[in-house]
Amino acid sequence: MVKLVRFLGLIIQSILIEFMHVFGLVAFLGAAAMGYFRLPSWLVVVVGVICGVISDKFVDQSEVTGLLERAAAANQRGGFLVIVYTIIVGFGYVGGAYARHWISQKKAAPAAPSASPPKASQKRKKGGGAPSA
Repeated sequence: MVKLVRFLGLIIQSILIEFMHVFGLVAFLGAAAMGYFRLPSWLVVVVGVICGVISDKFVDQSEVTGLLERAAAANQRGGFLVIVYTIIVGFGYVGGAYARHWISQKKAAPAAPSASPPKASQKRKKGGGAPSA
């Protein structure tokens, strides 16, 4: 159990490191767009693997290694970055899908009633009033 908690902590730290880089944020926003436009959910794994490999090969993480040393050491392993980016892309995809759902509900909601409700027509009684003199 302790190892699982440590692993989750390490993943959260690595996600924070990747968000400090622009590339992690770009991957998250791209996945949110995928979810918003209803692209197939299997693309989450594909994009996560691609982003993990690109980050491992081309993104320099030396400027943030002093902040979280253990997570930075774990990020040196390409397989770990694939897991991290799959999680980032997964959350982005779900966030985009929820955003689409929220916007469609907002559009489908009936218009709010106006400030003053329309007055009901009042009928006058004919001949039922007081006699006039």
